Amino acid sequence: MMKQLIPASVRRSARIALRSLTDVKTGEVARFANSSLTKTAEAEQFLPQIKISQEIKASHYSDNKRHNLALAAERINRILIEPGKVFSFWHLVGQPTRRRGYLPGRTLVNQTLQAEYGGGLCQLSGLLYYLALRAGLHILERYPHSVDIYTDETRFTPLGSDATVVYGYKDLRFLNLLEQAICFHITVQPDSIRGQLCAREPISDYQIEFRSAHIQSAHSRHRVEVETLRQTGFIQESLGKSIYQLP
Repeated sequence: MMKQLIPASVRRSARIALRSLTDVKTGEVARFANSSLTKTAEAEQFLPQIKISQEIKASHYSDNKRHNLALAAERINRILIEPGKVFSFWHLVGQPTRRRGYLPGRTLVNQTLQAEYGGGLCQLSGLLYYLALRAGLHILERYPHSVDIYTDETRFTPLGSDATVVYGYKDLRFLNLLEQAICFHITVQPDSIRGQLCAREPISDYQIEFRSAHIQSAHSRHRVEVETLRQTGFIQESLGKSIYQLP
């Protein structure tokens, strides 16, 4: 009852403030890759090592989505992520507000599609997550969407490779355990988004498998469980499971 009396905007601000305070108190913020290291001559010398291209599906918000993706990508491109440093999506992108140039876009909130400023950025975070998996980076924080809103015909990326982000408390974070610095280069085309993980020297490109299994229950809607597997030599390593409700 008390929760309902507090405006959603106030609850959201409190959660954002608490998350920021926690990052400072734990020292996590000191490990974040910093935007002040971007656009250096060093980063410009890095070469693409792993590439991913995804279709941007046509919708009522397609133009706004491309705009939002390009705006956020500019905050991420050529950021040096040194060994031992942490990539934090929101630390680099910042809050996607109207004042900062973002437009309304489609987003999934409480299992319902809505229009919010910065909508569509989850395709960028998902692309970065997939690149990080293939490069063997250590995932610290990642959230799947609650509902699988696509079909096999409309899906632009494997189920299980998504990473939803909500400013302030649902972040995408991964740790660079490689022996060299890396950076990303994201380009937004009229009908696609292309991501490259770049480095000075070649890095391993691991094979990733998303293995799905349907879960049936008499007391809830059908769900899909997706296990993420990474092939390392002759060993297939399980990286965790995600569960999606079906519409």
